[in-house]
Amino acid sequence: MAHVAQEMERENFDLPLLIGGATTSRAHTAVKIAPHYHASTVHVLDASRAVGVVNSLLNEQQKGAFDAKTRAEYASLREQHAAKTREKKLLTLGEAGANRIPIDWSGYDPPKPDFLGVRVVATNLLATLVEYIDWSPFFHVWELRGRYPAILDDPDVGRQARDLFDDAQKILEQIVADESLQARGVFAF
Repeated sequence: MAHVAQEMERENFDLPLLIGGATTSRAHTAVKIAPHYHASTVHVLDASRAVGVVNSLLNEQQKGAFDAKTRAEYASLREQHAAKTREKKLLTLGEAGANRIPIDWSGYDPPKPDFLGVRVVATNLLATLVEYIDWSPFFHVWELRGRYPAILDDPDVGRQARDLFDDAQKILEQIVADESLQARGVFAF
């Protein structure tokens, strides 16, 4: 996305640049992307939030204040990031190389897999996969920050997290019960 911002700058674009999705964050947008583009650059958590942001950017009465507020927030995020970076003591490449773990690979014989090729796994037993669900990203999508299961007891968002989790469990139980989804996977050696 930084490259996209650089290209938009090079081509003299003057359109707002909205950044979103699971691969970025407000901090990433502020530190890595916004400095490359002169026009408004805004991180939008998900598509449902884009309408409000676009409305603020297109509304003549709101866009100046919205842009100024966003730029101030991003400047603060950049300063916070820079402060964390200054606190880290990094090794030089030479120091890191001298500190490496000595491993003698000459006598290592890697284990051979039971098979070579492709294997397909298909099962209707979704219940076996339920225990492996990482619920933290689920809560993040709903803008409830915290790690599962601790988020369920969080003093600020615990009640909402528990309600959301209970609803999700009911839906998941229904999906497992009526086998409306089938798990499939492929792996190969």
